[in-house]
Amino acid sequence: MKEIFIGVAAAAASLAVWLIGGNIVISALCSAACLLIAVLTIKALQKEKNIGIEVKGDEGAYGKVYQSILDHSSAIAQYMDKLQELNMEKDIIGMLSSIHKTCLKIAEALEEDNSLYTKLNDFSLYYLPGLINILNTYENLAEGSFKTEEAQKFAAEFSLFLPQIADALHKKYYSLFSKDVLDSKAEMIAMTAVFKSEGLIDNQDFRGGGS
Repeated sequence: MKEIFIGVAAAAASLAVWLIGGNIVISALCSAACLLIAVLTIKALQKEKNIGIEVKGDEGAYGKVYQSILDHSSAIAQYMDKLQELNMEKDIIGMLSSIHKTCLKIAEALEEDNSLYTKLNDFSLYYLPGLINILNTYENLAEGSFKTEEAQKFAAEFSLFLPQIADALHKKYYSLFSKDVLDSKAEMIAMTAVFKSEGLIDNQDFRGGGS
């Protein structure tokens, strides 16, 4: 915005000189200067407009990812309630509870750092909807008490599937902070080297052992 104001002010000043001055050369130079300033002003305005569009786009993308995670987390909680009513195994309910909690933790992390949405597009658009589809199939079969051989086979596969998904989502959550972890590890290595060079590496207080 500052660039636009300066550009307009400079153009106005140059135009005044052009109108007042009687010298053709000065008038021509002022005219050229006005044209250049006008072009630069337009470019600055366009750049500011593009930045505004980009920010709005990021906010929109973040909002979609965040809302998707919340909606699917809510759906998982509803399936937990339904399966509890159907007296499903406690292990199944426990795994779903773990998955639900991890989804909420991911949503909280995203709320604290909106830029994380770029790491969660697939998670919100494909993984969670896929999980909901599987839960829907499982619930439908559970309502029929898994009477068919195919239904029983699916139930067995589902029991193996849930712990793997719970673990995968847990890893997904911690992967959001992988850069921070790597940076901290590098800092610890550097600090250890410094303490070692100063003869402090065996200090019990530094290692947390106390005296």
